[in-house]
Amino acid sequence: MNTSTESRLVLTRRHWRVLALALLVAIAPAAKAQDADRDPPARAARVVSVVGDAWLFDHENREWTRLARNQTVAEGDRVRTDDRARLRLRVGSTTIWVDERSDLALSQLDEGQTLLDIDRGEVAVRLRSVENAMETRLRTREGTARPEREGLYRVEQLDRGSKAYVWQGRLRFDWARGADPVWVGTGEQIEFWWPDGPRAERGPLYGDGFGDWVLGESRDEGDRPVARYVSPEMTGAEDLDRYGRWEASPDYGTVWIPTTLIVADWAPYRYGHWVWSRHWGWTWVDDAPWGFAPFHYGRWVSWGGHWCWAPGPYVHRPVYAPALVGWVGGPTVSVGISIGFGGPPAPPSYGWYPLAPREVYMPSYYHSPRYVSRINDPRDLRDPVTVQRPNRYRDVPMAVSMLPGPGAAIQPMPVRGPDRKAEPGWARPLPAAPGRGDLAAMLPVAPTRPAEPERRAWPRGPEAGAAGQTPLRRDNNNPHGFEPRLPAPAVVPQPQQPVQPAQPRPSIEQPQRGDGNLPWRAQQQREEQQRREDVQQRQQEQQQRRDEMQQRQRWEEQQRQQETQRRVPQMEPQRMPEPPRVQVPAPQPQPQQPQVQQRAQQRDEGPQRGRQDGPHQDRRDDRQKQNDR
Repeated sequence: MNTSTESRLVLTRRHWRVLALALLVAIAPAAKAQDADRDPPARAARVVSVVGDAWLFDHENREWTRLARNQTVAEGDRVRTDDRARLRLRVGSTTIWVDERSDLALSQLDEGQTLLDIDRGEVAVRLRSVENAMETRLRTREGTARPEREGLYRVEQLDRGSKAYVWQGRLRFDWARGADPVWVGTGEQIEFWWPDGPRAERGPLYGDGFGDWVLGESRDEGDRPVARYVSPEMTGAEDLDRYGRWEASPDYGTVWIPTTLIVADWAPYRYGHWVWSRHWGWTWVDDAPWGFAPFHYGRWVSWGGHWCWAPGPYVHRPVYAPALVGWVGGPTVSVGISIGFGGPPAPPSYGWYPLAPREVYMPSYYHSPRYVSRINDPRDLRDPVTVQRPNRYRDVPMAVSMLPGPGAAIQPMPVRGPDRKAEPGWARPLPAAPGRGDLAAMLPVAPTRPAEPERRAWPRGPEAGAAGQTPLRRDNNNPHGFEPRLPAPAVVPQPQQPVQPAQPRPSIEQPQRGDGNLPWRAQQQREEQQRREDVQQRQQEQQQRRDEMQQRQRWEEQQRQQETQRRVPQMEPQRMPEPPRVQVPAPQPQPQQPQVQQRAQQRDEGPQRGRQDGPHQDRRDDRQKQNDR
């Protein structure tokens, strides 16, 4: 009896073990999905170039901020272009072009999904792999365009319809109201609208300004190969071979060395500025044309007398990081004696330094443990070198950059004495990056402009969830995962407030700031100077030609006047010579009245041959009468 009871208990325990294991297997995907929702996006878009004024909407301050080259655009962000402005973005190997007067929302931009909502204007994309084509969607009011293969596509949102263009590839258009899909092939364009049902008008492609610009940009990009040491899906990797070279290091593997640096005090994360992102906090924006991939992936190391970038092991889709740096500084502490009321406390000073290979990056934003293992090399988390020798460049003045005061330019760490040691107190490590208000008080005022009143939102179809809402990543501030449609920016920008730069501190060596010593701008300045000289030379030549033409016209006018003056006397009628005067006998006296009638009759008859009439003949008759008398 006891044996049967024990067997029943053993069987019951086994069943519980199987049930617990089944529950763990069932809960594990849900836990991973919950961690994925809490983690920031693993992918981000890069601003490659800006023509004119393009703007990014700040969700926290509800205003528009001006976009700059190498700035990060993430999931849930919205960009807008003004008149005569265009924008080019890059996500891995995919290129996105935005035309003037366009509104684009990156509703989804993460692993496995890219959704571009076109509220107004035109957007073109070039997809270089089937994987990216199957993940990319472009949505308008009428429906969703889904590329089915790699190629070059363009979608336009009209006032009363949509247009899809296919330069290369194949695209499927799914109606938002539920109708049969329409396919668009290479060399075709289709206009879609819905008056009382689905309407689609097919036609051949035609050229315009935006299309010519996209084709030209696409030809310039080409299929430029990316070095085999990094993945083509690493955003910004396409510029590495143009601006640097690769070398093999025995300690760090293959490293990339920039070849366009001409500033002696150059260091990573020094020439650029910080911008705030709601996903990652403070994000670095570098001024170099190649300044994206080396500052958001991998690590920097000083090797062989050069700053080198170590990309680390090959990863097909590496995880994006805002800035792989460590922070130092903080509020300053000063002791002094003053009479009367004390002055305001000294503002805090912040500094940062690049992380070296095998140093672990700990994000200051909300994340899961799995995210830390993905953004770092898993081997670094177990490497004893990281524990024995952390923060290699924290005490190296040439590697630390700082903001000494509000509105001041970024400078190297201050040093003292001939041994060039760092000032005491600057090496105080910070546990995390400063908050938005702390560092924002030190930065110059960025150009912004307020938003307009909210416009009426339109539904996106069943994929958008609630009408007029865009699915966003859930976080503490947005637990439901939806955000209402954002308002458009105002037309009149807010004037920028000038910021007075801080005076240089004594006994601190500072680099000469300005555009003239930036390494990547030297060639651009020479080219710009050459273009200005060419323009001035052409203007001078044109002015010289105009002066010569005016002088020639004046000379020809003078010649014509002189010729006219010479010809005028010849054209005047010449006076006939007077005939010789012959004395004739005096006429016989006759009655006066008949003579008057006869002379009047002769004048009425007009001039006759052989007879001279007119006032000259009358004067001669009078003179003859006087002589006779």
